Amino acid sequence: MQKSKEIFSFRNPVFRYNADIFAICLALSVTGIYHGGIYALWQLLICSATAVLCESIGFKAVLKKNTAADLSALTTGMIIALLLPVSAPFYVGISASAFAILVAKLPFGDVRNTPFLPAAAGFCFAAMMFTEAVFTYPATGSDFAFFGTDSFVKGESLFDMLSKGNSLSLNVFGRVSLLSGAYPGAIGTTSMLVLAGGFGYMSLRHPKRLFASAGYLLAAAVFALLFPRVNSGRLSSLIIELSAGGLVFAALLLITDPVTSPRKPDRAFFYGLTGGAVCMLLRYFSKAPDSACFSILITNALWPAITGETILAKKTAEKYRKPLMKKKAALKGKAGTE
Repeated sequence: MQKSKEIFSFRNPVFRYNADIFAICLALSVTGIYHGGIYALWQLLICSATAVLCESIGFKAVLKKNTAADLSALTTGMIIALLLPVSAPFYVGISASAFAILVAKLPFGDVRNTPFLPAAAGFCFAAMMFTEAVFTYPATGSDFAFFGTDSFVKGESLFDMLSKGNSLSLNVFGRVSLLSGAYPGAIGTTSMLVLAGGFGYMSLRHPKRLFASAGYLLAAAVFALLFPRVNSGRLSSLIIELSAGGLVFAALLLITDPVTSPRKPDRAFFYGLTGGAVCMLLRYFSKAPDSACFSILITNALWPAITGETILAKKTAEKYRKPLMKKKAALKGKAGTE
């Protein structure tokens, strides 16, 4: 009982961080529900419940402990739901949330030891298994229908515009649409205004985490300016590339994860820079419409090799560090007796 209280406490840094992520997800959910209706709410509830249930049952059965109280499972489910279109069948979110917890998290013990961000892993699993359902968005203002049904109406997302070289009108109406999220996209990734508010909140609560965000967005911005995919100018390319898909969402909630990203600001910045470059390379050369989560997983895998912090390197360093520490302790004890 005491351990449970310690987990479910603002003294616990994991709980404290996830509580802040939960608050940002709630704000994004409001916009998503406004545009997507009751089915967006159902998507959020189902994904969150699946993640929490899988963690409660799986961790209790395998590790004899329940870590669901630290809110990590809840935020994982919410992030996955926010990355999905409202039209995605519920089994897509259930599969993604279950994979995130049971495959990407449970085998490594708990949230403090996962080498890959579970939410990104769960979304990528769903993206590979149900590609069309994940990356096809309903038209704005159309009556709700699940993807694959006869009444489903596909909308033209910013990704579709970029792939065709089309530009978005940046008049007053176009800017309002970008800020409010009134264009086809995932439940929680389209409103630039709410995402900007999330960055403001993070700057107050976890300012050091934003070094990774800055690197991620800077790399994406440089690619968009140097290699524009629209014919209306570099500024339009920059705005549309950053607004399309989950890029800004990933910069806010995924690349900043304190477990999988470096703690030191300079390393966090270059970590984000790597992730942003990978994201844009995937956008330009892969077939995946939204590569944000894929870039997070690839960066999770690449970063230890880039910095020399692989498991083998850590074991080797530990092998030589222990005798050195013992030698220092012996010399200190000897000096103390003298």
